[in-house]
Amino acid sequence: MDLSISTTIFGPDYPLDQLVKICKNAGFRFIEISRKHHNAGILKTNTDAYGIKVWAVHGTLGFNAVSMDKSARKKALNNELDRMNNMSIFAPCPYVVHYLNRFNNPSCSDIFLDSLEKLHYKARETGFILAVETVPDKPENERYPDSAEIARVVKSFDSPQMQICIDVNHSNLAENLEDVFQNCRGLISTVHISDNHGKKEDHLPPGKGIIDFSAVLKLLRDTGYCGTWNIECHIDRLPEQNDITALFKENSNLTKNQKQSN
Repeated sequence: MDLSISTTIFGPDYPLDQLVKICKNAGFRFIEISRKHHNAGILKTNTDAYGIKVWAVHGTLGFNAVSMDKSARKKALNNELDRMNNMSIFAPCPYVVHYLNRFNNPSCSDIFLDSLEKLHYKARETGFILAVETVPDKPENERYPDSAEIARVVKSFDSPQMQICIDVNHSNLAENLEDVFQNCRGLISTVHISDNHGKKEDHLPPGKGIIDFSAVLKLLRDTGYCGTWNIECHIDRLPEQNDITALFKENSNLTKNQKQSN
């Protein structure tokens, strides 16, 4: 399985040319563009120069998209549609969006579905695959939409350009990962790989928490996933070359060892 890394690990202000070079030198051939990074032109120039492929783009849609304030909703949605247009030079690839129906107000569900419909239309127009991300169980949310709910919503579109991103560091907090992968079988266009200690979404490097990543790899293969092992983690400092190289080597060994044990 090919490895990919989200540029989120570099934070919002890291020079884009340098972060692409670091990923390339570490051994990565694929990246996910974080929601922290916006200059598609600079990213395109440097990914082309270093022979890096963009595996996925992360959207920026936030809770204003389900606000009861119509003007706030419109602005949030328009900003997201603009981002999809700007990043469409990297399509076709997954475009990850958060599942925002996490409140008890039934209007929230209707509003979010309306937004998803517009985003799906834009995905078809630009060539993206909209990848709705599984969510963490967080106390600030009024309800937890589990993977079965997200899969039902995605299936209702009956479209190859509406799929799912499983974030294992989100889903393991409230669900059995085996159930999550089974619920999402046939719908998984990408994944987010990071670790936690079972209490909150820590976004630790794989192997620094409690998640059994050998089991995750087996689940991915058993569900027919053909994408990358897409690492979306943070560390407690600005990363240097040796940090990203170590991430590549550790995850390369993990994926190779699991394959050999099958």
